[in-house]
Amino acid sequence: MTLEIKNIVMPESVLISALTGTRMRKNTRTQNIGGYVSVNADRDVTLRRWQIATQPLILPLASSIIGIYEATDAGASGFLIFDPVDSFVSSSEGVLQGYMLGVESGVAGFGNGGPTYGLRKGYTASGSSLGGVNTITRPYGTPAITRGGSPVTVGVAAGNISISAGPSYVTFVPDATRTVSAVTVGATTQVSLNTAIGLAVGQRLWLQGVTGADAALLNNQAHTITNISGGGLNVYTLSTNTAGKTITAAGQGHKYPQSTEALGWSGRYYMPVHFRDDDLEWELIAGGGAASRLVSFTSCFLDEVREA
Repeated sequence: MTLEIKNIVMPESVLISALTGTRMRKNTRTQNIGGYVSVNADRDVTLRRWQIATQPLILPLASSIIGIYEATDAGASGFLIFDPVDSFVSSSEGVLQGYMLGVESGVAGFGNGGPTYGLRKGYTASGSSLGGVNTITRPYGTPAITRGGSPVTVGVAAGNISISAGPSYVTFVPDATRTVSAVTVGATTQVSLNTAIGLAVGQRLWLQGVTGADAALLNNQAHTITNISGGGLNVYTLSTNTAGKTITAAGQGHKYPQSTEALGWSGRYYMPVHFRDDDLEWELIAGGGAASRLVSFTSCFLDEVREA
């Protein structure tokens, strides 16, 4: 069962008081007798791990750790933290990654002809164009989304967006919607809309609600347009092969962000984590009255939780 992430945030005062962190990959390294090294990247996704309370904490901060431990049943559920060294995304770092049929689709930072996008943070090595991209699923507040460098509004009008609760995804309202009036199957597929939708050859038309035994070949996907014809320039030839299939005209065609449109974001974000261990060990470093007590947690690790 997928680990539940509760909307509990560990106070930053705890983290900045006593924290060490690790960024982790998984590589297998071998070295031959000649000294040459080969490396296989077994997991090319960066995961994070933190050890908290490595220094003594005043009693109120120690109590906040204990409270979260109890509220999450010792890690049976997760919670949220700000990584003190990596919890901001600038407009030059934040990109959107398209999804289609539940998997990543298109180039990070650009439209893919579809409605749904995940948040990503890009990293670049200083003085180089090389870097990597990490998935962000827990933005703090409402992230600032841009399309072609211009802000995008949260709302229900054409071209607006909605942002789902964590794990968060951005969904665009279509720029335009037309009714599918005819479908002709073949090595390429012809789809007629009731009127032109404003797309050009090489761009992508999103289809949904088409019916028939083989409608899944067209539905909930963006299809590359190879030709536009008809008196109203409303007949779109798509590169999708539907030869011999049964598909009935119904549903809609939609226009969404295209591959030439840059999609970005900026803002702050949380990391979803859980307690790695069932036991929470502590040590009283300084006694006396409550105001003078200091508590150290001798082994308290938090591991990042990946979300779909």
